[in-house]
Amino acid sequence: SAVNHSTQQEILLDPQVQQAFDCLNEFMYESVYLNPRAKKEEKKVPGLIEILYRYLCQPDHLPEDMRLIAAEEGYERAACDYIAGMTDHFAVQLFSTIFIPRSWNMNYMV
Repeated sequence: SAVNHSTQQEILLDPQVQQAFDCLNEFMYESVYLNPRAKKEEKKVPGLIEILYRYLCQPDHLPEDMRLIAAEEGYERAACDYIAGMTDHFAVQLFSTIFIPRSWNMNYMV
């Protein structure tokens, strides 16, 4: 929880919460943000986001719930807002769904 330290004129985290936050932050940097496997994929992200953005700026491609934003602020803003709310996993999955052909199996009867 946040605690107000009136003598310091600051709002700080409770020491136990701060310690937990620091542990989580350290774990995230070591295991996720600076992970060599993740860093290797990092170069691909700008292209993926740009392609999703161009796709989502087209009126028929934007999800229905984002179209109100598009009507008020434009498709570019709505596409940005939609992409900004995506997790990494969702963005990659959406890209794959839209742009990567799926294989199929054809069974022929003789």
